[in-house]
Amino acid sequence: MQTGIERVRIETPYPEDHVNAYLILGDPITLVDSGLPFPKSLVQLEEGLARHGVRFADIEQIVVTHMHLDHIGGVSAVQRASGARVVVSEAARRIVELGEEEHRRFDAFYAAFAREAGSDVRWESRIWMQKYDWRDVVYVRDGDVVRAGGRDWRVMYVPGHSRTDIFMVDPDGHAIAGDHLLPTISANAFVEPPVDPSAARPKPLLDYRASMERTRALDLVRVYPGHGDPFADHRALIDRRFAEHESRCVQIRQALAEGATTVAEITRRLFPKLEGPVVMLGLSEVQGHLDLMESRGEVISAMDGGVRRWMRVPSVG
Repeated sequence: MQTGIERVRIETPYPEDHVNAYLILGDPITLVDSGLPFPKSLVQLEEGLARHGVRFADIEQIVVTHMHLDHIGGVSAVQRASGARVVVSEAARRIVELGEEEHRRFDAFYAAFAREAGSDVRWESRIWMQKYDWRDVVYVRDGDVVRAGGRDWRVMYVPGHSRTDIFMVDPDGHAIAGDHLLPTISANAFVEPPVDPSAARPKPLLDYRASMERTRALDLVRVYPGHGDPFADHRALIDRRFAEHESRCVQIRQALAEGATTVAEITRRLFPKLEGPVVMLGLSEVQGHLDLMESRGEVISAMDGGVRRWMRVPSVG
């Protein structure tokens, strides 16, 4: 089936093994995501485009599905060669335009989150340390339309995996998903500071589930993910993810029953092999599911000094 959507696989050092960039052929010639900023990654991106007769200089538009390093790393190089405009979520504006200032805000947030979780882990938001030299940036919101490859793509804002995720659907039911829907791994609903610095901490798993409910309602023919192979039957995948959330809640209830009270204590029970900065991924996973359980009235929490402690709510009846 000819869709005009061509995948370029780029290796990564992460467990996902590779990241996908997509070339949408037609007017305008559009690159969706761009891999890591490493020389080897840029060579693989260049070679992948060349297989379809396209050079960096030919790209007219770069769409960024979300602001994670393995998806944005080649943007500057492609834009320098082509002058292409960059399309990214409105939620990414502060990251793109404030750079180091936003990096410091993220790091302060993670330090405070770790303390409240009862952990001494240090997490530096390396994604935001780079200096963005992007020019001609177009910020899009939910419901906007992006013209790419001779067709109009509807933009959906789908926060959850990050605060900056967008999902694009064309009139024929082809969807560019980024990391919102992944066929072989469950994307972490990572705790991040709010887009608006004055707002409360987001609850990313609740947001992620709401975003997946929206995409589940769509009639899609094929989904093009940020990692893994394109796939159909997105509803079955989303249902599996929801079932995984329920299984994780069961594990957390057991940890609470066995005496764990902080996010850090629960994380150590569920993910005993995590060490170093990646402990933050576990803390985020546990916090997200506690948020879900709290929304259902299954757990409550209270501050104990500078640490938040969680407990089960006894069943009624």
